[in-house]
Amino acid sequence: MAGTVAAGTFGLTGGFARAQGLTKATVRLAFNYNGHRSPYLLGVDKGFYREEGLDVEVLEGKGVTSSMQLVASGQDTFTIVDPPSLMLGAAQGMPVRTVAQIYQVSPNALISWKDQNITKPSDLVGKVVATLQGDTTTTMLYALLAKNNVQRNAVQIVASDGGTRTQTFLAKRAQAITGFTNDSYIGLAATTNNEVQCFAYSEFGIDTMGDGIAAHKDTIASSPKVVAGFVKASIRAYRYAIAHPEEAVASLIKRSPSLKAEVEVAKLKATAPLLETPETKAHGIGYSSKQRWEEAQTLMKDYGGLTKTVDDVSVFYTNDFLPKM
Repeated sequence: MAGTVAAGTFGLTGGFARAQGLTKATVRLAFNYNGHRSPYLLGVDKGFYREEGLDVEVLEGKGVTSSMQLVASGQDTFTIVDPPSLMLGAAQGMPVRTVAQIYQVSPNALISWKDQNITKPSDLVGKVVATLQGDTTTTMLYALLAKNNVQRNAVQIVASDGGTRTQTFLAKRAQAITGFTNDSYIGLAATTNNEVQCFAYSEFGIDTMGDGIAAHKDTIASSPKVVAGFVKASIRAYRYAIAHPEEAVASLIKRSPSLKAEVEVAKLKATAPLLETPETKAHGIGYSSKQRWEEAQTLMKDYGGLTKTVDDVSVFYTNDFLPKM
């Protein structure tokens, strides 16, 4: 792995740094710590990563594209990214590959005030939608509009950072906001006394996968034990967190004490249905289905702005590091 890396993850020689017999590694989230990604924090606190010989630091991010770039440039070891975003990054030359596909169903959603009666994409015509810069929910919103024959310029899409986006919506300067069914929707419902509603993009043809763990291709080639250990511990952490959501959220609140535990627990509980499909029941959590990846590439080519496609989508992912069933 080339380059000097922040937080001491890699050395100038390209090898992983070691501390007390452990290999240091980082995982960069898309945005801030939250309930549905609390399993990574739980995995640190429970010692799951240490048992695999890893000293893992879980870092907050500033958008899925930014987080991918940090892995592509060698500054982080792993990142959390959905297949559509990874494909767009790969088309731009980012040498990243998914090593575990955690969310089999994407939680991308359009959240709106109930009194606006926005129940389908065409209802967004003439409305203001608050979105996040560099976020998959924004990228896939454009795909949602295109697939449902809604002209992009018929919807006023305002992209900003996370805090500004939320305040724009709460101040009712926007009628709708992008988010996740297992994250922002639950948070906004709690904040507004349940005055919001949402629909998932998947209800209207944008049915892709969500969170996956990705690494630089050089890391995959040169440090397979690190990758395998991180994948094994992360899947173990998700399984444990789903069974013990309060304990997982305790790890989150320890780092972000301003969050409300009951809201974050609800987010984690809403995550459980996203992890399993018939494929994962046969092959385990984290499994990548080639058919699903092919469908995602076709959707992105037709509606998501992907201009460079590949003949074999397996270049985007590998199942080699999944724990044996």
